[in-house]
Amino acid sequence: MSQPAWTLTDAERATLGAALDTLLPPEGSFPLPSQTGMIDDFILRRIPTPGAGPIPYPGLDADGLRAIIARLAGTADATQALAALERDYPDDFLALWRLAVYAYYSRPETIAAISHDLAPAYHGAPLPLGYAHAIAPWDPADPLQNPQHRRGAYTPTEDVRPVDLGGLSADVRRIEGER
Repeated sequence: MSQPAWTLTDAERATLGAALDTLLPPEGSFPLPSQTGMIDDFILRRIPTPGAGPIPYPGLDADGLRAIIARLAGTADATQALAALERDYPDDFLALWRLAVYAYYSRPETIAAISHDLAPAYHGAPLPLGYAHAIAPWDPADPLQNPQHRRGAYTPTEDVRPVDLGGLSADVRRIEGER
């Protein structure tokens, strides 16, 4: 991916990093968001400069993100600043939250933590094989994979016919005809 067309000041970067760390506090082997490189490697590369073309989901351009950072910068406590942002600017808070989640879960360190702490079979995107490497092969003798009850039936499309409503009362036929 190309280099970002814009950057953040040190103060903006520190404010954004503190907000990301507060939004996504790490547990177990999960890293701090500000230590994953997600600001430079994900956020700045995907948030366009104003007027540079379409604004991708979550709907922020550089000026929009800078406005959010400026609102967060006024308070020393990141939790209070985020609570005020959520209360006073719910759309901006949602955009920041979405951006933080997308960025954080794209990072190799986060994917490694998911695999280590939560799901050993997880290998991150893309998932061309899904979880085939972690699922046991098909066993037709396993009743959970191949239930032996024979409920339901299959009717080939060419054999489907309209239902005869002749046995229904006139009121029901009138209602069915209105549908």
